Amino acid sequence: MKTNKKITIGLISLACVTSAALIGTAAGSLAWYAYSRTTIVSFKGTSVSSSALLNVGLIDDDLTHPRISSATIAKYGLSKENHDGHTIVFTHSTNGFGYDVIDEYLRNAGSAVDVLSPVTTHSRALSSTADLSLYRSPEYGETTVTDAADPRNYVVLPLAFRVGDSSNENVINTDIWLTSSSVEVEHENIDQAVRIFIKNSERKFLMKPASDALTQGSTNVGGLLDLDGDGTYDYDALNTHNEYYYGECTGTPANATSEYGGSQSEAPLVNVNDVTDTSAPSTFYAKHNISSKIINNLNDITPKVAEFETFGTVCPSRDSNGQYYESGTKGISITKTSGPTGVGYADFTIFVEGWDHSVIDKAAGYEFTLDLKFEINSVTQ
Repeated sequence: MKTNKKITIGLISLACVTSAALIGTAAGSLAWYAYSRTTIVSFKGTSVSSSALLNVGLIDDDLTHPRISSATIAKYGLSKENHDGHTIVFTHSTNGFGYDVIDEYLRNAGSAVDVLSPVTTHSRALSSTADLSLYRSPEYGETTVTDAADPRNYVVLPLAFRVGDSSNENVINTDIWLTSSSVEVEHENIDQAVRIFIKNSERKFLMKPASDALTQGSTNVGGLLDLDGDGTYDYDALNTHNEYYYGECTGTPANATSEYGGSQSEAPLVNVNDVTDTSAPSTFYAKHNISSKIINNLNDITPKVAEFETFGTVCPSRDSNGQYYESGTKGISITKTSGPTGVGYADFTIFVEGWDHSVIDKAAGYEFTLDLKFEINSVTQ
């Protein structure tokens, strides 16, 4: 029997959900930052010189309805300043933004707060100029989705960085590096599905923070799926009986002229999506339904991909003295401080990629925490 046909990628069985209110999310309690009051956006004050200091800030340009209240600014000793046409709330150096400040900012911004629901990307090549487009996850039978994702399903943090010295002057032309990007999970591997898109004035790039590989990677954004949770790949049960191909591919899927046939109990699980963990059926790993006309040319078409950087390709190399330096093309700075204000800017979009194979029902209900650390260093070009 078919289950709810409105289930998005990530939930294939209602048995894995303890509350009806959780239907439609990848996991009911995927917390993107810890519920403790530990700093989540933090940084090391590694010096460009012995007196250099690093400040991080949140851009809060809504003057009518500020996202960080004056009471919070006073309570945590933050400073509200105007630079380059932006209103910025800065932390003190050596301190980061704690839970309360981040929580208040995201709630007032209409963003995701404690839960990230899966969204999907369309194909995206690595490019310094390509923007990120996030779409809602498909429902049963929706082979193409063009609707934008709900902003409450992901997080956008517009950050500002400033480097000062003992004279409180702003130091320009200083690179800011992301030198730690850890994703910790309670169970399973949902951390593999977390993505961060970083945009500054010079470049834009997508990264997978849980991977420290020294090479770039990619995620398939097309394939057969079992969104209704019946253990078989979805197909048009009312009309053509053709199997659905969700997302994007390089060719045009062609269906068989007759139904699959045989006994459903004897039909094998078919790993058409190259899932690495095939111990149990999932959204991406199922059988062909005996009543479906299967797509018979999967070997002739290829799912398109969304390419991403890894933490290993973003973080610069460290030399024998512990200082960071660029080695070939390795190392992408988050931003650079510039004159006359000495402030650098970078927007962070944090989301769970619904096309990642980690977003399956065995990951439902697990929490993850994301920790970002920034650092300044003299970098040899």
